[in-house]
Amino acid sequence: MQKRIKLVQQLLRDKGLYNGNIDGIAGPKTMGALAAIDGVDSGLPKTRQITTYIQITAQERNIDVGPVDGLWGPRTNAAFDELAYQLEHGAPQPSWRPDEIVVSNPRNWPVQRTAEFNNFYGERGTQLVMIDFPYEMKLAWDLRTKTRRTRCHARIADSLQRVLQKVKEIYGEDNISRLQLDHFGGCYNDRPIRNGSLPSMHSWGIALDFDPSRNQLNWGRDRASLAHPDYYDWWSCWEEEGWISLGRKRNFDWMHVQAARLPE
Repeated sequence: MQKRIKLVQQLLRDKGLYNGNIDGIAGPKTMGALAAIDGVDSGLPKTRQITTYIQITAQERNIDVGPVDGLWGPRTNAAFDELAYQLEHGAPQPSWRPDEIVVSNPRNWPVQRTAEFNNFYGERGTQLVMIDFPYEMKLAWDLRTKTRRTRCHARIADSLQRVLQKVKEIYGEDNISRLQLDHFGGCYNDRPIRNGSLPSMHSWGIALDFDPSRNQLNWGRDRASLAHPDYYDWWSCWEEEGWISLGRKRNFDWMHVQAARLPE
């Protein structure tokens, strides 16, 4: 809620209606400024007034927000993200369609479930090595447990370490923690795909999951945290090495990234 209030305070300041601190506190100055906005009912609870003003502003900027009703839902949440991005960057977010994302393949990762794939990676559970992470991870299923190592396929080890080292250089450990990029869902795990019988890419130790609680299997771009603009650089680090995000390419399973191409 604090982020929403800060955005509202900034919008009100830009209109010359608010001269208080951008502190995320809906105090008398903030609410008094909101009362001057046409369409905001000062008789509503504070949260609905704040949401209403976000919706009004999004609508003014031709951002799809749905009805202006003071209720927070998926469309309002997506509109809020777009509005916040525009305020920070002065322009709309880049348009996004999975089929428009072209990922180069400098490491020549093979297409999954092909003869080329089998020749490249061999049998499941073979050629595994331990690598060190450049920063501490927390196990996603038990955040009290920390780790600095994981097991992966030997053919991806150097690439994986380069990706995570670059993530560390770009974000720094404080932001890695804040964005939960250190919530590690695992790498090697010889198991079938969820809701299926084919072996997962994890069975070869060539896929990793991150922050699974906020990027669940069937969540799309409207809900998955890793679809947010804060993570654009994260995905650039992976894609520069040819890794494939199921979220970016198929708009589901945003936690998952793999060193194997998808069939086109």
